[in-house]
Amino acid sequence: MGNIDRTTIRRKGFKKGSIEEKIEGYCINMACTHTDGILKAYGELPESRGGKYINSDLMKMIFPFYAKKIENRRLYNTAITNSAAVLTNEAYIRAMQSPDIHRCIYVTGPYGAGKSYFVQALFEGDKEGILENSVVYEGSITPPAFEEKIEYALQHGVTPYIIALNPTFELSMRNIKERARKVGRDVEKGEVLDKFCNFYTYMKAIIERFESITFTIYNKKSNEAKDIDYSTNIEDLYHGTIQEVEMEYERIARMLEDEAR
Repeated sequence: MGNIDRTTIRRKGFKKGSIEEKIEGYCINMACTHTDGILKAYGELPESRGGKYINSDLMKMIFPFYAKKIENRRLYNTAITNSAAVLTNEAYIRAMQSPDIHRCIYVTGPYGAGKSYFVQALFEGDKEGILENSVVYEGSITPPAFEEKIEYALQHGVTPYIIALNPTFELSMRNIKERARKVGRDVEKGEVLDKFCNFYTYMKAIIERFESITFTIYNKKSNEAKDIDYSTNIEDLYHGTIQEVEMEYERIARMLEDEAR
């Protein structure tokens, strides 16, 4: 279908001549000169479910140097992020334009919500082929990009459905630390607070703008199915002011440090 426009990938502003700048340049060049091949390779990743699961973190894994070593994922995650994000957006656009796709399931939530695990379980449990004419998009609901994605789906006759994973803050932080240990991607405090606090505000704005949109909130006390209940009450996503959530962050962080000793 053609290559993506190079100007759509913003550079991070790494120091000139640094390894990060060189890796960023390599990823941008690959993304803009081999778009079709990269998206084909993405669809061949087992976790992508034939390309029907669209996710930026998974898109990074089509770059061999990144996928090869945990240490590389720790060091170069930022350098690859924007290229992966634009490639993911291209995969989304192509999916929405496909006449075979009738529904898009958006799985969203703060860091550590267990989104990727949930999506894989969703596909594994689809014994009756309910997802046959659907794609699953996992990502942040940060405006205006997320609202634009929903608008694009509607313009192409694709029905949107949102699954909002709503973990306790302690579960979120435990999952973040466990992911960092296993796959090398940690999250800074500011990012954790931003996504956790603003999730309610962003979701509320989406529900108000797209009045007919269907959504389900999965309130999670743990990653076990028995500790998850389902709701359509948007107020379930409110966890306090930024000051209150930051205080809770510090408490949980100290607790996790004590446990690690």
